Parts: sequence; structure tokens; C-alpha cells
Amino acid sequence: MGGVSIARPRQFTDDEILDVAQSCILEHGPSVSTTMIADRLGMSQAALFKRYGTKEKLIVAALSRPMGKNPLAEVLAGGPTDEPIPDQLVVLGVGIMTVMRRIVPCMAMLHAAAIDTKAHLGQDQAAPMQGRMLITAWFQAAMDQGRIRDMDPHIMAVGFIGMLKARPFREIIIGDDGLKCSDEAYVRQLVEQMWSGIAGEKA
Repeated sequence: MGGVSIARPRQFTDDEILDVAQSCILEHGPSVSTTMIADRLGMSQAALFKRYGTKEKLIVAALSRPMGKNPLAEVLAGGPTDEPIPDQLVVLGVGIMTVMRRIVPCMAMLHAAAIDTKAHLGQDQAAPMQGRMLITAWFQAAMDQGRIRDMDPHIMAVGFIGMLKARPFREIIIGDDGLKCSDEAYVRQLVEQMWSGIAGEKA
């Protein structure tokens, strides 16, 4: 007689676990139970804790995913190309807004959970910090080329990010969806207004 085969527990990937955890947290808030997350996955709560240790670590891992490696990072790291600066800012701006639409709700949930992300991710390792530093360096490179005015690149970077974040923040957090234009039209008009003040001698 053959032996009774015992089914091996299914192995879940980190992507599968964090996708479901993020969905549950965004749907029910940071107070969502790990039991609900485990049940939706089809795994035991014990196995979930074995992978992530604590609920706080699971929340940080799940909500930090949209802040991970960004395809824009490589573009920013390369500095300005030969294309007109305003055109590059529009492309970068639309890309940043697309990322912000994923990041804003996750950051809101992390804030609601009163979790110190710096303690988990590090001050300079969190993607928003890295993004700000990359954009700062991009503006500095454009200044060094004489293509934009000599200004504080840190202030320019934070200001540019702030203008871009405003729309997804107001739509997602406040519910203000009265602006009906496309993201590209929104960014293009912002860049046009901004360009009149930063254009350099070589513009």
C-alpha cells in the first residue's frame, strides 16, 4: 500500500503577501487585523508573523512598496539631456505625479498608524527623501550648465515636488476632484508658469 501523501503548505512570495496586506490596509485602515490579511491570503496568521515578525513591520513593508525603486530615478540621475528644459520638466512632472498617486494614500496610512518610518527605513533611504535629493541634483546640474538661473536647488526641488503632490493629495485625501484637466495639461501649465522665473541665459 502506498503511503498517504501530505500536501505541503503553499509558499507565498513577498509580493503576494505585501500586495494583499497593502490592499487590506488601504481598504480598512491601519487597525485592520492580521487575521483578515492572513485569511484573504489563505495562510495562517502564525506563518504571517513568522515572515514579518510584527504587525508594524508588515504595515511598513506593505505601505513602503510604492516608494521603492522608481524608473524615474535613473532618468534623474542622468541629469538634464539636450532637450529643452521645460519639455523635460513636463515629462518628469507627469512621471512624478503618477508615482505620487500610489504613494499619497500609503503615506497617509503610515501617518494614521503613527509609525516612525525613519526608524524602519532610515532618514536618507526612504524613497521620498531619495527622490528629493535626485531632483535637487538635477536642478543643480541644469544650473551648472547655465540653462536655469542660479537659485537654491533644494528649495526648487521641494517646491516642484510640492506643486506636483498637491493634485493627488487634494483628490485622494481631501476629495477635491474639481480639476478636470489631464495630468499632462496640469504639469505643462505649472512648468510654463515656473519657467518664466527660472530660465537661464542659455535657455
